[in-house]
Amino acid sequence: MLEQHGIPTVVMGTKEFETLATLEARNRGLADLPLALIPHPLGGIREEEVVRKADLVIDIVVRAVTKA
Repeated sequence: MLEQHGIPTVVMGTKEFETLATLEARNRGLADLPLALIPHPLGGIREEEVVRKADLVIDIVVRAVTKA
């Protein structure tokens, strides 16, 4: 777990798994771990759709990994 070693981290996934991601982060003592959640599904979609979904959360990812 990089976050526990001082390396900024963000979890990316789909909104379908938000509850699981939040619970897992909390259970690992990382309740404040940033989540970048996109609409489900991610698998089986065209590249253009992946890029469009990634654009929805790019600001969250950048903020999470560039925090001081």
